[in-house]
Amino acid sequence: MLVDDDPALFLDDLAERVLGTAGTDMIRYHRHQGGHPILAAARVQATLRSRFAEAALRDAVGRGVDQYLLLGAGLDTFGVRSELARSLLVVEVDHPATQRWKRSRLADTGLDASSAVRYVDADLTADAVLDRALSVGLDASRPVFVSWLGGVPYFRPCELSRVLSDLARLPPGSELVADYHVPPDWQDDHAELYVRAVSEVASDGAEPWRSSFTPDGVAALLAENGFVVVTDHSERDSVPAGFWERRDGLRPGSLMRLVHARRTADG
Repeated sequence: MLVDDDPALFLDDLAERVLGTAGTDMIRYHRHQGGHPILAAARVQATLRSRFAEAALRDAVGRGVDQYLLLGAGLDTFGVRSELARSLLVVEVDHPATQRWKRSRLADTGLDASSAVRYVDADLTADAVLDRALSVGLDASRPVFVSWLGGVPYFRPCELSRVLSDLARLPPGSELVADYHVPPDWQDDHAELYVRAVSEVASDGAEPWRSSFTPDGVAALLAENGFVVVTDHSERDSVPAGFWERRDGLRPGSLMRLVHARRTADG
């Protein structure tokens, strides 16, 4: 992390470079207002989900998985940041405009990942994502590790089911990591404050949150599409307890949970 104290939840040392001036201004603002509960909660969510996904990916690579599919990849820098990326086929899927902007920024900063990352333009609400990924070299006969970070709450349950049914075509041993929001009765007061503040901004930007689940609900949705839950963690439980013995403003919240699932042989 570039704002908060040790122990770091996650470190992306390329984010500021990719974002340029906007990134520098954003980091400066967070440093000056770091204790604000809304800003701190946003940093916790963003860092924890990346930490969780990449830890699960490392374990999967140890089991022989060598393909990584990022849904809604956004500005994720894994492909140019991680040594692990050099041993993987990395496929990033996102909206065409997002992909163009990101690739332009990478090229401008000397971080062009064109030789290491395959890019796929797709609308996750409408396109057959797996077919698009296959067109750039993903091999659906071998297990694939899939991450879907920061996107699930923006999709309706029917849209999530459509994407998952597409991923159900992946072979047994494939894995999926995602973060999701829990319903209001699972949220504490701090989460309710965050939801009121952030959901209004998201709705004004035509990107409202559209889904929330209990852990049992997520497990059922995944099971319908051939995935069995391996782990499902709250923010607090996703890292060792010592990470929350802090002097800064980072505290675990109750809005987001992190799920890791595996494609079953009989799914």
